Amino acid sequence: MKAACVAAEWVFNMELFEFNSAVKYEKAMLSHYQSDPRFINNKSGIFHIVCNPAGAFYQNTVQKMIGVKSGNDGRRQNEILCQCVLIKHNQFDALTVAFFEAQENVGEAVRLMMDYAADYGRHMGAKRMIAALDGHCNYGIGFSRLDPHAAPLFGESRNPEYYNAYFENGYYKIGFSSFWGELDDISNQLNGIMQRIEERTTQIKTQCADFRQFPVHLRRYTDLSNQIFAKHWYYFHRTYNEDLELFKTMKPLLSPCNLIFAQKNGRDIGYSLFYPDFNELVPIGGEANAGTFLKHKLLHRPIHTVKIAEIGILPEYHSSAVVLTLFREVCRQVKRQYPHIKRVVSSWIMDENTASQNITRRFAPNLYGSYAAYEKEI
Repeated sequence: MKAACVAAEWVFNMELFEFNSAVKYEKAMLSHYQSDPRFINNKSGIFHIVCNPAGAFYQNTVQKMIGVKSGNDGRRQNEILCQCVLIKHNQFDALTVAFFEAQENVGEAVRLMMDYAADYGRHMGAKRMIAALDGHCNYGIGFSRLDPHAAPLFGESRNPEYYNAYFENGYYKIGFSSFWGELDDISNQLNGIMQRIEERTTQIKTQCADFRQFPVHLRRYTDLSNQIFAKHWYYFHRTYNEDLELFKTMKPLLSPCNLIFAQKNGRDIGYSLFYPDFNELVPIGGEANAGTFLKHKLLHRPIHTVKIAEIGILPEYHSSAVVLTLFREVCRQVKRQYPHIKRVVSSWIMDENTASQNITRRFAPNLYGSYAAYEKEI
């Protein structure tokens, strides 16, 4: 597929192509951040999980890595202008446009690629196409609008601001926000509230995961997630193996109480997942690895920010004190395990989910960042 493109003062031909290896795709993906003075590579780890042909997630998908490059004429010769991975999971009605990267001022190239993506999605039986969803919302969602002068948190992808502009016309925007607060302030507020409603929480118990039986306790997490988020716009059913392959890469860095279950009468009714910002131990340009484990577990290097990645509650307990019980237990465990932590950052919350945003902002009132995914019917 070929087309002509006018971008700034350049006029050049362009061609849509398919990457013949994941290695080449990853190399091109990371090349977009070579000059970013705050880049920490959170992308490769997720890419290796999502796009690994031997992986559990990959086995449930059909995938295609595509890009658009310039032709041999003009000032840009054989230059990759944009790229993405098209993913259709057998449990999801949408085609996800994952690991999107693009140069600036290449709108025609992006349109060429997205037109192909829409055709591909229809052929795969998808009803809609979602840009900025890396296969599943558990892996990454949304183009970010974050402080460009700060390094990304662990598990948080970054991208240039102009990516959003490529999808502002012809797509429906889904917004997300994350928030932060001081740990001591949050903990003091929660303790005060919980003292006043103590009689409502006596039957709610919390339990840390036992990582000596990691697969068993992770299945509890998967079962709960599939019930709690069954109606979430960007969540779809997860298998045990899909969650296991995601978490086993993080397991060396985690402690048992990074995953906490809430129970009532012996039944799991909710959970929270949190972890320190391990990127504080990663040099600019690097990614979390064995060296991060060494600094964290053996050298006890201090970390100052913790991220609450998830708090999930079964629908019938949404109006109960379960969320406050879990939130307080997270704060207690953070103070116990990570004495240097000062700041708590939430994960993304859909802007349409006003109930979750309101309770989060009650304790963490500061906007940390905003994100956007873009979708259209195909």
